[in-house]
Amino acid sequence: MPRKIISSTPLTISEVAELLSAKKEELTPLQLRVYNYVTTFTKLPAEKARMLVKELQEKFGLESEEACQIANICPRDVNEIRAILSGYRRLVSSILFSDQKLSEIVQTIESYLREEADANQVHE
Repeated sequence: MPRKIISSTPLTISEVAELLSAKKEELTPLQLRVYNYVTTFTKLPAEKARMLVKELQEKFGLESEEACQIANICPRDVNEIRAILSGYRRLVSSILFSDQKLSEIVQTIESYLREEADANQVHE
């Protein structure tokens, strides 16, 4: 019998890694491959990624899918953000996303990455 999707919630790859790590011993081979991928490419811990997504949504008016994708990639310049956002339903117009607003998004991302780098240096 086919499965029916009742609801869906966008997650960052950090959150996927967190969910899969809780059941690591029970993972199927495919799930284990997904786990290896997400742990390799995650850039922020799950809690920080959730905070970044929330801030991107509240401060910049991004949709949850857009914010999750930005948190996954952590782009470091305006052109990268423009490329990410251009793939979504709404167009990235100069009215919605001016260069100043995109620069503020980059600064927000960099602050989260700096915090994480500083936290990693303290633990070493």
